[in-house]
This record gives sequence, structure tokens and C-alpha cells, in this order.
Amino acid sequence: MRSPAERLRTEVAEVTPEGDEQACTDGVRRAILLDFDHTLFDTDRFFWVDLKSAFARFGVPDDAWEKSYEATWPSGYSLAKHLAELNRLGAMSEPATTRTMLAALDTAFSDLRPYLFPDVLEFLNTARRQGFDLILLSFGDPAWQSYKVRASGLAPYFQKIVYTAKQEGKAEVLDDLGQRYRELHAIDNNPADLDAMKARCPRLRTHLICRVEPSTTLEANGGSRDRFREAARYLSVPSRLPHHRCTSLAEVPLSCPE
Repeated sequence: MRSPAERLRTEVAEVTPEGDEQACTDGVRRAILLDFDHTLFDTDRFFWVDLKSAFARFGVPDDAWEKSYEATWPSGYSLAKHLAELNRLGAMSEPATTRTMLAALDTAFSDLRPYLFPDVLEFLNTARRQGFDLILLSFGDPAWQSYKVRASGLAPYFQKIVYTAKQEGKAEVLDDLGQRYRELHAIDNNPADLDAMKARCPRLRTHLICRVEPSTTLEANGGSRDRFREAARYLSVPSRLPHHRCTSLAEVPLSCPE
């Protein structure tokens, strides 16, 4: 049985939301570019806590999990790549175990809506009412990212969805969007991505969001470390350009054009 990620096409999707109430466009084209992982979606809780625990139930040791993930991530993560690397390391040598695991994961993680951060839906609905087009820019393997976006129920909120496996590939879409929109915002947890986008389009209003709970970063053991395992890495990434810093989407200012 193929995993959910493998069943989905590699795609760049354009979706028109239903029932979109744009209350204050005033003829001004406005858009918000949103990152997915660690911005809208609690990726660490999904991946490093729950998905890792599911692998452990099939006998995959923590050290093999981490080593295989580190080898897979730079090229854009996918479940298929991760399993292939585990097989290469000898951590999963039985094909029957792999098939059983994929079936179990398919059932356990078919609905990812619980992993959305609590402020996400309210923010997206408010932005649409205020006349913003919503554009999702997501780094990672396109099929894997598409699986997460669709399973979390977010796809219908976005006019355009772009998946890229290229580092700093998000900045490339600014050439087109900068001409199409008079007002542009970008919300991301990665300072390097925001730097690249703002360098490409200096008038872009950038918002650097941090979802990491400060008390959690003080813990260095086990589950506490994994709770914000990847998100915490971005705390040490320097910003070359200034960005509005926030910890919640509610802190991102949205206003109707004057």
C-alpha cells in the first residue's frame, strides 16, 4: 500500500476559495504569502512527537530515526525517502513491516486538522474578509507538503499554492507577485527565507513568526527537546534585514486600504 504522500501528485495548485467575502478591496490588489510548517502547522508535534512515536512502535530506534531524517531533509522530506533511508541503514529490513507501517500511518494521520495552530483559521478568514489573496509558499517535497496541506483542510483557503524543494525557492515567485499586487505581506518562521524574499522585493512587508514556547527551549531532554525540535533551530538563524517579529498571527497587522 502506498503512503498518502506517494498517492498525491507533485503539483503547484491554484485553488479558489468558496464563499469568499472580500469586504474592503477598494480596487487595491493585496496578498499575504504564508509559510506552512512551523507557521500554520505544528510540524514538530506532528512529526517529532506523534509520527516518531508511531515509528517507534514498529521498532525503529530513535538514533536510526534521527540519522535517516538528517540524511533526507536537505533534499525535501518525504515519507518515502525517509523509509528508503531507514531501509538503507538496515533499520527496516522486512518489506512486510514497511507495508504494515504505511497502512497504519495512513489510518492514523489521515486527518491533520488538530495540528493547525489555534489562531490559523480565524486569521485566514479575517484576511479574506479584508480583501487579501492568500498564497501558500511551502518548502519541501511537493507530494509530502501537498498531503499535509490537504489533510489539514487548508487548501480551499488559498488562491495559489506553491511547493518548492529548492532552498530559498520562495523568493523566485516574488518576480511575478511583485508586479501583480500593490500590497504584499509575507509570514514565515525562517529568517533566511524572509531575507531572500525581501531582497527580491524590497517593499514586501515581512513578519517573522516564532511559535516556540520559551520555557520549552530550556529543556534538553527527550520529549521536551522534540516538542519544538525543528522550530527551535530557526532561533539561531540570523536576519540580515529587518522584519516585524511576532509569536502569533493575531500580532500581524491587517487593515483596509485608505
